[in-house]
Amino acid sequence: MKKIFLSVLFILLFNTSVKAVNNTAAATEFSITMTFLELCETGSTLANCLNPIVLGSGDSGLIDIANTTAGAAATSFGSLSSVVLGTTYTHMQVTMKRAIQIAGTVTDGSNTCRTTSDSTDISKGVVGATSGNIVTVLAYMGQTNANNGDAVNSTSAADGTGINQAAGTIDDDDVYMEWRGALTDPFILKSGIIPTVKVAFGTATALGYSGSSGGCTATIGESQGIYGSAPDVIITFE
Repeated sequence: MKKIFLSVLFILLFNTSVKAVNNTAAATEFSITMTFLELCETGSTLANCLNPIVLGSGDSGLIDIANTTAGAAATSFGSLSSVVLGTTYTHMQVTMKRAIQIAGTVTDGSNTCRTTSDSTDISKGVVGATSGNIVTVLAYMGQTNANNGDAVNSTSAADGTGINQAAGTIDDDDVYMEWRGALTDPFILKSGIIPTVKVAFGTATALGYSGSSGGCTATIGESQGIYGSAPDVIITFE
């Protein structure tokens, strides 16, 4: 089978739903780095990628999904050369760096918190500011003191060989995380048919603030502060 490169298309989705335990808001910049891309066979769930097939590996470089024009190709990553003809795949698993570049404002419940300075500790959120310019900062996705949902977990390696935490669990020592999502329809590769793969990221709730004491502050253990909330993702093979 000839090598077929996957053009990853980032389409902004305007999903205004708010996660119950934290305050979330739109990110004006949200740059991620993918390191591993897999397809998961029938029987997979949001918590488990069954019999994964590797589509791509390596550092994708920073991809600003908040500022990629809808429908434009943001990057190419991986190929379908390892996919088994006739096998049904229902989910995709993406490994990415937890470190992201992000900008925007989010409320702590009483103040508008601006991104103004980097997180200097992977175990802490970002300290915001109630005034001043909004700047792009280094932050981390996921929270160690929260249930992050079955679709994500942290992992110790970029290439699928690491120690994986349980679904929903983020270990603050892990610099990578896995995300799993269901395909819009089951995918079966057929001879002579080359599909288009669309990965749609929604960043309307990608900037989060956790905590109840206010002041836009951050505390150890990620129990309070600005953090990167996992974006909404929809994957389609056409």
